[in-house]
Amino acid sequence: MKVPNSGRKKALLIIDLQSAFVDSRNNYLVQNIASLIKNMNYDFYASAIFHAEKNSLWDKQQNWTCPKNSDFHTVEPVNQLLEPLNVVRVEKETKSIFKGDKKLLEMLKRKRIEEVHVVGCDTNDCVLASAFEAFDLGFFTYVIEECCQAPLEELQVAALDVLRRQHMTNNSCVEKIDFITLQHK
Repeated sequence: MKVPNSGRKKALLIIDLQSAFVDSRNNYLVQNIASLIKNMNYDFYASAIFHAEKNSLWDKQQNWTCPKNSDFHTVEPVNQLLEPLNVVRVEKETKSIFKGDKKLLEMLKRKRIEEVHVVGCDTNDCVLASAFEAFDLGFFTYVIEECCQAPLEELQVAALDVLRRQHMTNNSCVEKIDFITLQHK
């Protein structure tokens, strides 16, 4: 996987990488995101976890819940790598990480972050919403394609098509910057 290496101060935003969304079909995400954390230097790390309770809008409009339970945390291999990195933990009931329970935008601005890399689940939903909001908030935004997944292949293809048309992925970047190449599964 090639990762933008622009020289700007950058953040890694990990979206909903929790057991409710990671399974045998997309477990490679855990390894790819772990590789990203081990091999890239970010100036800021944020990890979001999602829940949707009974009677929430998710339940009422989409007939779907994801309640808080004992698995309500970032998956362990990535969680362990994040521990020494001063990660900001964001709990959310929304699509975008920026709408969670932390003042994420304020923290990013205070650290003078100019670029964000977005990874996690689901590409067509919370990753997409977080990426668009990051862009709207003024950050160079790149979804790292090899580090995100949707629940269905056609949703993955559609979401990446939208992001690529906006030049918002590591594989669709049009600005003249360097890249670092990392191994991925």
